[in-house]
Amino acid sequence: MAEQPLAQSDRGDNGASLAADQRRDAFARLFAKYDRWLFSYLVTLLANPAHAEEVFQEVCVVVWRMSDQFELGTDFVKWVSVIAHNQVRKFRRQSKRSGFPLSDETCERLAADAARGADLFDFRRDALRGCLAKLHARDRQLVQRCYSESSASFKTIAEDLGRPANTVYKALNRIRRSLHECIDRTLSAEGLL
Repeated sequence: MAEQPLAQSDRGDNGASLAADQRRDAFARLFAKYDRWLFSYLVTLLANPAHAEEVFQEVCVVVWRMSDQFELGTDFVKWVSVIAHNQVRKFRRQSKRSGFPLSDETCERLAADAARGADLFDFRRDALRGCLAKLHARDRQLVQRCYSESSASFKTIAEDLGRPANTVYKALNRIRRSLHECIDRTLSAEGLL
């Protein structure tokens, strides 16, 4: 039996569904890119990892509930930091009895600084990619081996390379210094430092 062609309205519904799926996937990628930053931001504002974890859960609920209001292509960090900051305020109001080491004014200043810091983090990550590409192939491979998710110990990597572990460690320190200097030069040249 031959398949019936889709009616025009069915095609439109499938197209809309596909677009919604793509939008949801793009939003999920953005959230995943910044979730660690978001938690660090909350720790900065609350000065307590346990409180930050509690607020992080609430922020996640609100962010996902409001995800359809976020306009892809705009500044996700600013959008999510406003939500997070509002949840921090709510948490602080509800928890007045437990006290906080930071005043509301200090918390406001930290929030503004942390949101600006996210942009610098992105610039540094982009500069790192460029600086890694400039490394000699041997150094780049060493960095990849040592910092891959399934990385082995320095000792194991050194044994695989037929080198003493301390030479691998020293080589990585040299490469890290080189990368740090390259990142700083790149950001300075772009007027970001």
